Amino acid sequence: MNVSRKIMTLSILAVTLTAVWWLAGLGGESRKTDVPANEAVPVIIDDPEANPGELELEEYEAFFVEYRLERDRVRGKELEMLNGMIGNPDISQEGKKQAEEQLLALVETMEKELLVENMLKAHGFADAVFFYRGRMTNVVVQAENLLDQEFLQIAEMVSGVTGVGMEEVTVVEHSGP
Repeated sequence: MNVSRKIMTLSILAVTLTAVWWLAGLGGESRKTDVPANEAVPVIIDDPEANPGELELEEYEAFFVEYRLERDRVRGKELEMLNGMIGNPDISQEGKKQAEEQLLALVETMEKELLVENMLKAHGFADAVFFYRGRMTNVVVQAENLLDQEFLQIAEMVSGVTGVGMEEVTVVEHSGP
């Protein structure tokens, strides 16, 4: 497979992964997200008989949605920059090769993040956000008072996917707004 076909395949994969993250994180709904991370995201309730507890739940879920969206924004900019470098005729072959390697690494990172988040949900955690860069691994799980066994379970899952040692995995509980 020649280099341009590899780049095209990687670009399509990256766009597909971004779309999957977006759909998984938003549940198919769209919301404006220009709200600072430390503020609650306002939610419009169409049903006047809605339970007030549902509002709290949606604000709570907004924490994870906001972080995923911000991560996806940053990744989108990285993908755009790398694809621009690869397609730029003024960049040397060595520069293009480095950009291709970075693009491959970025796609692998995105795959690992998606895999870990979905594995955590499959193991019964309501929601999770995973950040992975180099050997830095951070997991924020929707939970309150995790047991030692649960911390170990999360660290083991992350370690298995990323190849980092369990002691290098940081797990943070997020129990609400």
